[in-house]
Amino acid sequence: MTAPLPVAGWAVRGVPPAHISVSGARLRVRALIAMGLSNERIARALGYGTSARAVRRIARGDTTEIPPVLRRRIGRLYEHWWDLVPPERTAAERDAAAAARRWARYRRWCTGAGLDDDELDQPGYEPHCAWRRATGAGVATDNPLKVRRPPR
Repeated sequence: MTAPLPVAGWAVRGVPPAHISVSGARLRVRALIAMGLSNERIARALGYGTSARAVRRIARGDTTEIPPVLRRRIGRLYEHWWDLVPPERTAAERDAAAAARRWARYRRWCTGAGLDDDELDQPGYEPHCAWRRATGAGVATDNPLKVRRPPR
């Protein structure tokens, strides 16, 4: 069993990390990646010190537990972005989106349209569909959760 994912500043009193499953969050993150959203873009949108490495570990299944706050933030982000593609205004954004889609395609991760919302948080749920290129219903905003950014 892998260790819980350490995320700076996230601790909930009275709730041991072992009681928070990552399965639904993992499927949501994978669906966002399948839309072309990079680990970096997802981490920035989640805010509060979440790193691209942490997002990658969740997506790959390298961690089995996450803080409740992170699970809720992933759920909220998924609600905002499940059917949106990333902006592709620059070459760097296009490259990041293409890399995310390649990663999802290789692993056969489906987009949010292929997930059963009623089953997402059930342990052991695996979607029956695989990766398909999605055009999306629009373009994802840069800060959907209105997270505070540290000054640069």
